[in-house]
Amino acid sequence: MTRRPYRELVVHARGGGWGTDREIDGHDPVAVIRGTDFAAVRSGRTDAVPRRWEKRSLIAPRRVRPGDVLLEISGGSAARGQTTGRSLFVGPDVLPAFEVPVIPASFCRLVRFDPTVVDPRYAYYGLRDMYLSGRAGDYENQSTGISNFQFGRFLDAELLRVPPLDEQRRIVAVLSALDDKIEINDRVVTAYEELLRAEFQALTGTGGASVPVTDLVDFNPRTARPDPAGAPYVDMAALPTHVAGIRSWSHRPPRGGSRFRNGDTLLARITPCLENGKTGYVDFLAPDETATGSGEFIVLRARPGVPPQFPYFLARDDRFRGHAVRKMAGSSGRQRVSATDAADFRISTPDPQRLAAFGERAGAAFAHMAALLTEVRALEALRDTVLPELMAGRQPLPAPAPACTSDGTEDAGSSVYE
Repeated sequence: MTRRPYRELVVHARGGGWGTDREIDGHDPVAVIRGTDFAAVRSGRTDAVPRRWEKRSLIAPRRVRPGDVLLEISGGSAARGQTTGRSLFVGPDVLPAFEVPVIPASFCRLVRFDPTVVDPRYAYYGLRDMYLSGRAGDYENQSTGISNFQFGRFLDAELLRVPPLDEQRRIVAVLSALDDKIEINDRVVTAYEELLRAEFQALTGTGGASVPVTDLVDFNPRTARPDPAGAPYVDMAALPTHVAGIRSWSHRPPRGGSRFRNGDTLLARITPCLENGKTGYVDFLAPDETATGSGEFIVLRARPGVPPQFPYFLARDDRFRGHAVRKMAGSSGRQRVSATDAADFRISTPDPQRLAAFGERAGAAFAHMAALLTEVRALEALRDTVLPELMAGRQPLPAPAPACTSDGTEDAGSSVYE
C-alpha cells in the first residue's frame, strides 16, 4: 500500500492572522479560530471565537472553506505533556454558524488537500493519529518557552497510507459515525446549559431585595478528609470552560489543595483561567467520597434548601464572574481572587417556589448530561482505539453496501476483504 508524504497531498497551506480589535480602513470583520477553540467549534459552540478586523487583502488566502483542516503550529504545554499538532476538520455545518468570514489564528495553519488523491477527512484522521500517537512531538522545537511545530519538516517526514478513495471513504464513515455521535451528545449538553443559564438569570436578575450570596452558597466549605491511600484528583487542565461536566481526572495520594464532593462546583481563581471560564460541576465520585484538586480552585457548595446546581450557574453568571475578576489581586500574570473576596457579592432574592422548580429541572438535566458525557468518554476511547488500526490498514472494514442492479435486485459484487 502506498504511503505518501503530506507534501504530495496538500494543495494549499497558509498561516493565520490576528488582525486588530477595532475597525480601521482596509480591514473587514472576521472570526479567528484559535487552537483553544477547536473543541468548542467541534461541538457547535462559536460564541467564544474572537471576532477581529483583518486586512482585506489577507482574508482571501486565509479564508476557511468546507473540507479544510486547521492545524495548531504553536502553543502546546510541556508541563501537561500536550504537544502542538491538534487539528480541526471544517465540516459543511461549521461555517454557517459564523456571521463573517473565518480565518485561522496566527498560531494555526490552514491546510487544504487534493480531493482527487485523498479524502480531506481521511487526511484529517491521519493528523489525529499523528497527534494521539505522540508523533506530533517529533516535529516540535522550543522557542522562548513556546513549542513550535515545524510544518515544513512535517510535510516531508510524516507519511500517510493512501489506499484507493473508496477505501478511504469507508474508513472515514466508520470514524465519523463515532465523531458525529460524540458531537450530537455535546450539542445536547450545550443546549441544556444555555437554557438553564437563561433560567438562572431570570431567577436571580429580577431586581428588588437582595441578599449576600453566602446566604445561598458556601465558599470553600469544610469537607471530610480524602482516603490517604489515594483519591480522585482534578487538575486545572481538566476543568472545562463552557460546560459543567469534568471529563477527566486521575488518582493519587492527597497532598493538599482543594477538597470537594459530589454536587460541588469548582471555580478557577487565577488568571487567565478565571477569565477563560474554567468551571466544573462534580458528579463523578462515589457516594461520600472526597476528591482533591488544584489549590487554585474555589469550591462552591449549595446551602441547605438550595439546589446543588445553583452554585454552578452562579459561577457561570457574567455578573458574578465580572465581580470576581475585578477583585483579583497580585502581580501581573499571577493574579488571583480569594474566596472571601469572591463571596463578597449580593444577589437578588430568588422566589422559593421558582428556586425549587429550577432545582427540579436542573437536576433532571444534569442527570441526563452526566449520562451523555459517560457515553462520550466511551465513544472517544473506542474511536481512539480503532483510529490507528484503521489508518494502518490492520482493522478489517465492513463490506461495502451492495449495489442495486437495473431490475432492483441486489448485486453482492465482490470485496477486497473477502
